[in-house]
Amino acid sequence: MTGHTLDCLKCPSLCCRMAGYVEVTRADIRRLAKFLGLTVPEFERRHIVERTRKGAKRIKSGYDTCQFLGEDRMCTVYAGRPKDCRGYFCWDQADTTVHEFARFFQTAPGALRAEEAKDR
Repeated sequence: MTGHTLDCLKCPSLCCRMAGYVEVTRADIRRLAKFLGLTVPEFERRHIVERTRKGAKRIKSGYDTCQFLGEDRMCTVYAGRPKDCRGYFCWDQADTTVHEFARFFQTAPGALRAEEAKDR
């Protein structure tokens, strides 16, 4: 997908709504707790939504919308976001679903109509 630039601010936050779960490490939990002004146990009580059989902790589960996505479609904990989020780029993933949705949303209607007419 390299070469297909996207404007993340024009995206309807697909990565935070449909990209699966977000696992947090101990370091992530400490950083997020500090960012939010909470103790680690408080953070875990309020924000851990799932624990795996192996003991991994998640703040976003499945295809649920991330609890830290603001109404303005911006991350409310961006400076303290977990490692999973720091390394995620929808255009550089094995599953291109999120990138293709984002690309569709960022295509002008006229260009979509022209593409559709070409496919007929």
